[in-house]
Amino acid sequence: MNQPFDPDVASDDRTSELDLRALWQAIQRKRRWIFWPTLLAFVGIGLFVMLVKPTYTAESQVLLENQESYLPNSVQPVGNAPTLDLETVGSQVQLVKSRDIARKVIEKVHLIGNPEFDPAAKPIGPFSRVLMLFGLVRDPTTIAPEDRVTDVFERHLTVFSPTKTHVLTIQFSAHSPDLAARVANEIVALYLRTQSNAKRERAKEAVGTLATQISDLRSKLTTAADNVERYRASSGLLSSTNNMTISGQQLSDLNGELSKARTAQADAQAKATLVREMIRQGRLSDIADVANNDLVRRISEQAVTAKAQLAFESRTLLPGHPRIKELRARIADLDQQLHSAVSKTARSLENNARIAAARVSNIETALNQQKGTVVRANADQVHLRELERVAQALRSELDASMAKYQDATAREDSPAMPADARMITRAVAPDQPSFPKKVPMVVFGTLAAFILSLAVVISSELLTGPATGDYNAPVAQPRALADDPENWPSSAPLLDRLRDFRRAAADMHRKLTQNPPPVSPRDEVTLPTVKPAGEEAAIGRGARIIAISLEESGATADVLIAFARNLTREGRPIIIDIDAHGNQLAALKSSDMAGGVNISERRVGLTDLLNGNASFAEVIHRDAISRLHFINFGASEDFDSADLDLVLDALAETYDFILLAAPALAASDLAKSLASHADLVVLVGTGKTATEKCNKTRHELMLAGAHEVVVIGAMGNLETAVLSVA
Repeated sequence: MNQPFDPDVASDDRTSELDLRALWQAIQRKRRWIFWPTLLAFVGIGLFVMLVKPTYTAESQVLLENQESYLPNSVQPVGNAPTLDLETVGSQVQLVKSRDIARKVIEKVHLIGNPEFDPAAKPIGPFSRVLMLFGLVRDPTTIAPEDRVTDVFERHLTVFSPTKTHVLTIQFSAHSPDLAARVANEIVALYLRTQSNAKRERAKEAVGTLATQISDLRSKLTTAADNVERYRASSGLLSSTNNMTISGQQLSDLNGELSKARTAQADAQAKATLVREMIRQGRLSDIADVANNDLVRRISEQAVTAKAQLAFESRTLLPGHPRIKELRARIADLDQQLHSAVSKTARSLENNARIAAARVSNIETALNQQKGTVVRANADQVHLRELERVAQALRSELDASMAKYQDATAREDSPAMPADARMITRAVAPDQPSFPKKVPMVVFGTLAAFILSLAVVISSELLTGPATGDYNAPVAQPRALADDPENWPSSAPLLDRLRDFRRAAADMHRKLTQNPPPVSPRDEVTLPTVKPAGEEAAIGRGARIIAISLEESGATADVLIAFARNLTREGRPIIIDIDAHGNQLAALKSSDMAGGVNISERRVGLTDLLNGNASFAEVIHRDAISRLHFINFGASEDFDSADLDLVLDALAETYDFILLAAPALAASDLAKSLASHADLVVLVGTGKTATEKCNKTRHELMLAGAHEVVVIGAMGNLETAVLSVA
């Protein structure tokens, strides 16, 4: 349960909470470590930007686009137009940065021998010679002039494409603005010329390939056309008018004749039938063919004349008169002649119908024979069409190859072949250098030095600890001592003496370990105890401290609270009131130090936690002016120290210092019973306390088993002391 008190604490277990006021005071204290580095950075950067030779960057831009349809009135299908994707743009960037273009530009602008780009054109320094001697740097004189200048040239060249564009930006930097602009423009011009030459070379290669292909196609087409004509002649598939074969034309003619014959047959049969019907009905004059017949017309005229004479003579002659009988006989003879003529016409029409039927039959026979001929010709025509299709395919391929050949010939002979890009921004000599940017470099460099220096100071303060929980005396003063700052106790001298004691105790432990003396009861009381080598220091992880007041007064309580608050510089402390009367934490109950809590208010505390009526979150309170946490005694006055171990073990997992505010020895012996279980016993007194009383109390605590006893007071009359017993 008990561990020896070790004041040499590691900073890893300290809290991460910051005291901004202490941090600001540390910055004020170390402001020269911020001012002088910032001033040196300002002066150094200012001298650098004034003395360094400026570098100028010229920029030109090229737009990548398809130039295939550059001729006037040329039409190119949209679907066949090449697209410019990210890979294509990236390939063009690499083409602009190629070493071939770089060498040609170097030769064009005469960069060999320029000290800025040619390392061999300037003297070699002693440091470089030493590096060359050890083989760390290659001698520039052993490198080809084009290679060494090209390496420097590539470092001065920047080519990129802005996002989601087909624009290439070419930037070149040099000490001379005119040289930078000239080189940037030469790079673009050479890039465009390289693309044009590449297209011209492709056209030249296409001309040679297409010439051979066209010659081969022509020979194949001649052979195919000859095969078509030979097969056409051998199979009798000779063409007639309307691009039809003879057999097909004959079949078409027979089909037409058959249609005409059938029409004539139907017409003749209809006329004959109509004439017979009209003869039976006696309507001879209604028959058109009869009416138009000359014989029938004369007979009809004679019959009409005879009937007229009969009517004339009947006016004066009787029916039995010979003249009347003659006329009637003559009319009957004419009617018989008319019927005979009409019958001849009907028989003529019937004969025409029979002739038409015979013609139809003959034509049908010829048509059926021609159909067989056409069927046999169609089988031969299938093979002929296949031969014609082969010949047509060869002809189409030849025509396409001829068109490509003519286009390639035009491109090969064209003096100005457009590249698939065009310059949209020409580089001009810049009037402002790209490096150094004097004002931004000075401003940002000085600001960076200031921030870096400030960060170093803040880091050092955070690592050393004073800025972490360093609540100075003017902030942490209790109200009882606020009027007398000189009497304000500080834990810094005390902790320093505790560290000195730890070192002395460790040295004595090593000596006793090497040469152990004989043990006596007196020695067991006077030898200091230290932790074994390699174990963690006690200050810094649940170190248990018992604070005892020599007398019950508000001044001693203020000293105890001040001591606890100053422990926040070394870690996270918590103070627990185990005095049933609550005299020790009276200062913490004031409204200005406990977050506005009324003095008369009685908070839940330790006894409520032990009785199970409250949790740790309910009983732990925080000091309003420091990182000190505290636990009141509680509402109940029943307290058993045997139940305190579990609470202390739990608090040791979170807090670095556990300070138990015990009642004064005059009021209770609780402090003596707990002294052997603590790492440190703090005896609190004031200037009015007698030294003999302090020594007596300290002796009683050591006899009760205290490991270390520390006496602190509010004035110099009572000297702070550190004593130790085993």
